Amino acid sequence: MAGDVFDSGGHDDRAFTRNGVSITASVREHGGGRQQVEVVDLSQAGFRMRTGSFIAPDRMIFLTLPGYNPLEARIAWHEKEYYGCEFVQRLHAAVYDDIVRRYPLFKVRN
Repeated sequence: MAGDVFDSGGHDDRAFTRNGVSITASVREHGGGRQQVEVVDLSQAGFRMRTGSFIAPDRMIFLTLPGYNPLEARIAWHEKEYYGCEFVQRLHAAVYDDIVRRYPLFKVRN
């Protein structure tokens, strides 16, 4: 897989590899307006995003990544400005690999 495997903070039982990414995207709740977010990690099953706006857990959202159709997801958890989201339909492996390749997490080396 492309990119670096994201440190899952001890969640080694994940079914899919998570990669750190840096993607400026937008989300929209059903019937709501768009808001800008930063997607900070991604797997075929879901993603973690950062936003200053509040979205209630278990709400359904549409994530729009640049160059891709909207992806429906559910807010699984929320902690401060971070949200964990689960895709309604898992990403195809080729789509996941393409997104991770296009939007790698850049690390500053000392």
